[in-house]
Amino acid sequence: MKRTPVVNNQVTRRLKEFITDYMNGKETKTVIQKTLFASDLKENLNRLNLPINQLETLDFLTETEKRDLENGKELQVPLLGPRLRMYKKPMALKIWHLRTTKNYVLITNWNNFVKENKEDLKENTMIQVWSFRRDHQLCFAIACLDFGES
Repeated sequence: MKRTPVVNNQVTRRLKEFITDYMNGKETKTVIQKTLFASDLKENLNRLNLPINQLETLDFLTETEKRDLENGKELQVPLLGPRLRMYKKPMALKIWHLRTTKNYVLITNWNNFVKENKEDLKENTMIQVWSFRRDHQLCFAIACLDFGES
């Protein structure tokens, strides 16, 4: 699968500025750029799939976090939505071991997050998932790259 170059536009610059200036976030990293598929939005699945072989970086986790995930634990991660609002409930980050690969997945409150952001999170929308740290806590942010394009 051919990867598209990581987009750097007004949306991503605004997100980075918001995280660093307003939220005092540090260590911002683009984790993945992907198109939202129907499966990412299906209510019965309740997860955002982040295939490891499509990640832009693997160094967004500490060694302890990596070890915990590999040992089946979930990490509670706050999530900043596409309109720069922190979602009220944390997501759970987990590793799913598949037959030939493994995927990170955001689970638990994903469906509710999608409902609250339904005007932005639609099938075929190109998104970026970013990681950042606030007081050493791993956080994620979702940017919709189609903002301002329509």
